[in-house]
Amino acid sequence: MICFTRRSLLRAVLGAAVGVAGFASAAPADEFPAGPINMLVGYGAGGQTDLVARAAAKVISDQLGVPVNVVNKPGAGGAVAARDLMQAKPDGYTMLFHSNTVVNSASFIMERVDFKPDDFEYAGMITAYQVGMATQKDSPFDNITEFVAWAKENPGFSYGALSPEARLYMEEIAKKNDLDANIVPLQSGSEMINALLGKQVVLAFSGGIHYRYPDELKTISALTTFRHPSAPDVPTIEEEGYPLGMDSRTTIFLPKGTPQPILDRLGEALKAAESDANFKKVTDAADIPIMYLGVDEAYQEMEKTYAKNKEIIEGAGLAAN
Repeated sequence: MICFTRRSLLRAVLGAAVGVAGFASAAPADEFPAGPINMLVGYGAGGQTDLVARAAAKVISDQLGVPVNVVNKPGAGGAVAARDLMQAKPDGYTMLFHSNTVVNSASFIMERVDFKPDDFEYAGMITAYQVGMATQKDSPFDNITEFVAWAKENPGFSYGALSPEARLYMEEIAKKNDLDANIVPLQSGSEMINALLGKQVVLAFSGGIHYRYPDELKTISALTTFRHPSAPDVPTIEEEGYPLGMDSRTTIFLPKGTPQPILDRLGEALKAAESDANFKKVTDAADIPIMYLGVDEAYQEMEKTYAKNKEIIEGAGLAAN
């Protein structure tokens, strides 16, 4: 039996249409790219997503032979940049490099954010986040259970978060344990690191960039469904009794309606990052796992995690919409 995904079926239909049209005229996508490409990043400069985006932009630029300009547009955990992308022409010259959480988590947590997988096209995914709860090395707790015991004795503590998903974890932990927590909103991974190193917060939710500071910071919980390669002895949040593990990946988003040949071209360029020595140098330095997914696989991953995260967030009673 032959199984078709919605995207592969659409590709077959479009391919048939092109065949019927013949060679009477060349589609604009055939000439892509003919000039510079803008890559939006939904966080400020200096964080993990920004670092990986810039390394990926260099690889894509080398592969396509045109400049790929990184444009930081922080705000609302990437929703500001995603809305800007929705207004862009579907011609491949404006893309968003961001965590897929802007669709598969933020849509359930944030007011007036209701993105769905079908609102965008995807040219692939390249790295996975080692999302975790990070704190100072000398903090008197090494896991969530110990943190909760400490927090009960220290009401009004501050924690750092740069996305709606980060707030979800603490809100759920606080609700179940009657904790008094104060959020410190952050705009980038670099702000998060500075807040931790400067002890402005007792802990923060990190996408993995904290692993670059092994002498100053430690992880007390892996917020993914898997233990982190960089801290294999640290239990996941699900292992500690909170069914909230959610995985996220850096994704290339494009406006709805971007032609399939352009998506495939960008996906092929992104795939080159898997074996690019300079890209690997960046990811290795920040302990970021490379886990490439192609165009069709990225769409399937988005739909799967959208459904799973919706169930988790609504089950926790934290859905905003």
